[in-house]
Amino acid sequence: MVRVTITAEHLRLLADIGFMATSNGMSAQAKSIFTAIGHARPGSILSHIGLAINHLNLNQFQDALDILEKKALKVEPDNPTVQAFIGMSLMLMGRNSESETFLLPLLDSKDTSAASLAKNLLQELKHHADKKSTPPTPPTAQY
Repeated sequence: MVRVTITAEHLRLLADIGFMATSNGMSAQAKSIFTAIGHARPGSILSHIGLAINHLNLNQFQDALDILEKKALKVEPDNPTVQAFIGMSLMLMGRNSESETFLLPLLDSKDTSAASLAKNLLQELKHHADKKSTPPTPPTAQY
């Protein structure tokens, strides 16, 4: 039997393929890839993030949130990327104040990708809040 070593570079390549698959509507293939990554590296959050993003792309927001909270946070409770995707999941579910709780602290994160994602999501939250709080324009009187 030949034993193959999966390097970190191999995992990144597989993850990239999985992310491309989920973003192109190939959710079953993405799920298989991220599940395999989880078997290859059970202590890594990469498979959890990938599976969660796959659920987000399928509009299965609660499923994404469950994976992030129940699996990814257990592996790395302080991971800014996990927290950013939790914030995104909550936002997509309409739980905006909870989303802000996860996103605001990330603005100062050393993880620039998580900080950028948090900033963009918070801007989106503000944009939607501004739309809701703007009073409707009264109809003009017609004489």
